[in-house]
Amino acid sequence: MKKIIRLLLCTALLVTALWFLQRLLVPKYFGDVTEGAFTAEYYRDEPDHEVLFLGDCEAYENFDPVYLWEHYGINSYIRGSAQQLVWQSYYMLEDALRYETPKVVVMNVLAMKYNEPQSEAYNRITLEGMKWGLPKIRAINASMTEEEHFIEYVFPLLRYHDRLFKLSSDDLKYMFKTERVSYNGYYLRVDTKPAENVPGGKQLTDYNFGDKAWKYMNMIADLCEKKGIDLILVKAPSLYPYWYSEWEEQIEEYAAKRDLKYINYLELTEETGLDLTEDTYDGGLHLNVYGADKITEHLGKVLSEEYGLTDRSGETELAAAWDEKIRLYYNEISRQLEEAKAGQTPEVTKTPEPTPGIKAPEPKTGGYIFSFKGVDVAMDAEAKALTKDMPEAKSVYEAPSCAFEGVDRVYDYGSFELNTYEVSGTEYVSAVIFKDDLVETGEGAYIGMTIDEVEALYGSGTEEGNGRVYEKGGMKLRFFLKEGHVSQIQYLSTILE
Repeated sequence: MKKIIRLLLCTALLVTALWFLQRLLVPKYFGDVTEGAFTAEYYRDEPDHEVLFLGDCEAYENFDPVYLWEHYGINSYIRGSAQQLVWQSYYMLEDALRYETPKVVVMNVLAMKYNEPQSEAYNRITLEGMKWGLPKIRAINASMTEEEHFIEYVFPLLRYHDRLFKLSSDDLKYMFKTERVSYNGYYLRVDTKPAENVPGGKQLTDYNFGDKAWKYMNMIADLCEKKGIDLILVKAPSLYPYWYSEWEEQIEEYAAKRDLKYINYLELTEETGLDLTEDTYDGGLHLNVYGADKITEHLGKVLSEEYGLTDRSGETELAAAWDEKIRLYYNEISRQLEEAKAGQTPEVTKTPEPTPGIKAPEPKTGGYIFSFKGVDVAMDAEAKALTKDMPEAKSVYEAPSCAFEGVDRVYDYGSFELNTYEVSGTEYVSAVIFKDDLVETGEGAYIGMTIDEVEALYGSGTEEGNGRVYEKGGMKLRFFLKEGHVSQIQYLSTILE
């Protein structure tokens, strides 16, 4: 019996020690990288919301629940997260319905562009904060990349053990309890960085949204219909990533087919008074609080006039809860304004910690190489080593990455664009996009040549949408065709695929 008791005590001590170690090692998402705390914060709020928002950063950075409450008395919450995929939005909704039934769900549609799991880092930001239940289990299984394992979501210690030597004071300070970092799911920014030199969209081989994205969009619509919830589809007024007219047509057709309201705020800048020289904090991706309030004012009218949501500001208990949130909200605005005056503008880049185990990519020197002014540009090569030897770019556009860690950059050299991504703070080449016929590939291909001339250089290749693609050495060379002639050429890292 003594041996059994000792064994049980040792087991209990080991389990407790491992639990404490796991609490210490999991990311706390406090400071510059706050989105990872958004999912868990939802459960700290009283489940009595008339409106729930779903979606990625275009949801939680462009709509302001505080404004909705102050001006319309509408109690809302944004269940948004970084790069929230459509199936994740569905399971977020399914999870929320365990606690409440809103009158309206507002869903941003940008995530329809994704049809497959994308990134472990963003998956964890969205999913780790969910309470355990069938929605979380299903969301994990639907979201995992090939390198991920379900057991590592059950026991995060298995994934984050590498952080043992990278701990900070925040890991101890917020080991058991974290401060709120959002305002009913809204990410608040007061600084301004005007939208300038925003790149347009590159040609795609297929503009159709994928089957998996449509499947879950239908599941969201069906679930809302079953629960008597009105579903509104929105496209936030973000200029980047680019929103294609072909995508717009698909959403318009779907909304008409399902009898849903769809609002594209890219088309309502004049009506809302939005000015992207003043109302964005990161060059046109996301709105600052002044821009978000202009968009939210429009949506508030829609919710009150078309959906009959009434002013609840007279409800004593609810109003008291909002009074405290509003106090913290304006304190944060004042704090950020003071920082701005002192030249300490908040860091624009808000991305997940590098996922443990991610390695730097190898440059694809065995693939197709683009040469410019004596510099050989290989996919996945370190960008800084290349750009320092190239002429100065006409413009450089920076954006917090929606697909990788860190910052995406687009260097405009006039006749072509050089696109980059970051891993663990190092910048790598992701694409080269030809814009005119003043540049050519290493083999002599250029915009305007015929498909027969392309095949004479590269062979038949693989037909892909409205073009041809050639793959070698872990990269792709893609030719787009119009009336038998090359209309665009793209060098692409396969990490984008």
